[in-house]
Amino acid sequence: MFLQPPFTTSDGYIVDHSGKRLLLQSVNWYGASDADNVVMGLDHNHISAIASLIRSIGFNSVRLPFSNQMIQEVEPIASEKLTRNPQLKGKSPLTILDVVVETLATEGLLTILNNHTTTSMWCCNYDDNALWFGSKQTTKQWLEDWEILVERYKHIPQMIGVDLRNEVRAGPFGTANWGKDDDFDWHRAAEVAGNHLLSINPNLLIIVEGINYSADLRQAGIQPIRLTYPEQLVYSPHVYSWFGGLDGRSLGQLSYPELCHSLDDAWGYLGPKASQDNDKNIPITNKPVPLWISEMGAGPSDHPKFLASLCRYIQERELSWAWWPLNTGKKPNSEELETWGLVNSDWNNPLEDWRLKLVQQLIDTQNRQFEKGIH
Repeated sequence: MFLQPPFTTSDGYIVDHSGKRLLLQSVNWYGASDADNVVMGLDHNHISAIASLIRSIGFNSVRLPFSNQMIQEVEPIASEKLTRNPQLKGKSPLTILDVVVETLATEGLLTILNNHTTTSMWCCNYDDNALWFGSKQTTKQWLEDWEILVERYKHIPQMIGVDLRNEVRAGPFGTANWGKDDDFDWHRAAEVAGNHLLSINPNLLIIVEGINYSADLRQAGIQPIRLTYPEQLVYSPHVYSWFGGLDGRSLGQLSYPELCHSLDDAWGYLGPKASQDNDKNIPITNKPVPLWISEMGAGPSDHPKFLASLCRYIQERELSWAWWPLNTGKKPNSEELETWGLVNSDWNNPLEDWRLKLVQQLIDTQNRQFEKGIH
């Protein structure tokens, strides 16, 4: 379902001006946070055709990761990365990001910007990108970069949200926490940043990930993010099969009831449909907040069980989500192939396999719920 911005939230859902509920059914299109400072695929297909392909798959929104280094880079993008888009040759990374955001908007797709890394490199290791500050930038510089982007895209209503920082975690500078009121307090930093950016554009959705690789929002029920416009808040976890679950086992090893319990305990309790098992002692907040799983995915050789279970959980809990990633081909500055993507090597058709089938089944199921008035 394609609703028109601006958006706010109500009762744990993202809603439009008339109160119609929106579930973000998103895909990650990466590259602007990596070594090349530009989204991948522009050497294989025209940018408008890629945007059209995204929509044809069924997605209604795109998460665009970027690095702080990309914002400041003035050197033009290497021409070999733009062979199918000669109109972009000679342009800086930020100018090309402008075109990406505008092209997605023209296609009717919503965009969420994600501050993925500080330096332009692959995420997410034990390195200087673990926090929103480090040896390469201060918290003040991080916020100033966000100011640049929010001001820059304020005139594009389809740029609906800011995902403040990707997977805050332990790094050489220290470990992110939630609520200790020190320099490493992600709760405090996100709250300050969110309120400041709302003063520039009050229509933005402020998207706050959890700590520990965005897997943990347990403290958010006790110490919630408090915004000047509280109805603009969205929480965002990440979910992968190897993430830790119950009893030291990974999420991929859990039965479906165990998976529900583990995810409900970590962050699901915050959302519109909290735990459906009343025997579980899971805290419930007074007011639900929308949840957007901004990263989930699987490789073609993975067992389908975990992804099928996660899609079932998303459907039952009425959650927004984003597939990682759209991309195919060699990862930037690497010989490693990206195999988790959903498009073919020419970036002109979907990659037909079991993962695409599950993703489109989830989209169709959620859309039918809208049509039947369940939402």
